[in-house]
Amino acid sequence: MKTVGDSKLKEAFIEAHDLRTALSPPLLAALRLVRVEAGEYLVTQSDRLTHLFFLVQGKLQVENYDVNGMHIVFSFETDFSVIGDLELFSQAQRAVFSTVQAVTDALIFTLPIDVIKEQAMHNPVFLAFMCRQLSDKLLNASLLHASGGLTAEYKLRKFLLFKIKQEGVQIQLENRELLAGRLGISVRQLSRALAQLAADGIIQFKNKSLRVVDSQRLADINGSARI
Repeated sequence: MKTVGDSKLKEAFIEAHDLRTALSPPLLAALRLVRVEAGEYLVTQSDRLTHLFFLVQGKLQVENYDVNGMHIVFSFETDFSVIGDLELFSQAQRAVFSTVQAVTDALIFTLPIDVIKEQAMHNPVFLAFMCRQLSDKLLNASLLHASGGLTAEYKLRKFLLFKIKQEGVQIQLENRELLAGRLGISVRQLSRALAQLAADGIIQFKNKSLRVVDSQRLADINGSARI
């Protein structure tokens, strides 16, 4: 993690994400822009939370290891995203719940927890901002939980339809273990779903490169929803 000393870039990100409406002048002054390289860890599970993080450019992987050592990927965060908001309001002495790793090179604002405690914990504007961030995460978690009874193929189709909006029909996939964890299915189920879509002439794929050749049929998911 390296400090980026470009004040114009810092101001550009503050404006781009409208942070002046959420953060008071003392909080804005305490923001530090840092660069995290792909593969670098931002925080690891059970660390003490020392900073709140604002992802303003790049992609992060948020994962958790349960007590049995099982690897569970919770989400991939893209800009704009707040890391540490759950821990900020936790009663568990602000222990970090998840491990956060950069998937790509990323630019992140860091904000010391000590400054937040002194300046913002009774500030209604800041608290409303944090509530919106937590609300978005709760909604995403609820949608993920609600999809538990859906088939692997349905989940994969929905994921690919979402990716088309972001990347177009040529899609680069995460490795299969990470993608399966994200979708809440096994790697075997994911491989079968990919093979079925390929056999149906809906996609073409090799390794991590996938091309959607029939987005209309991909979107026809009525018969693939329930187990």
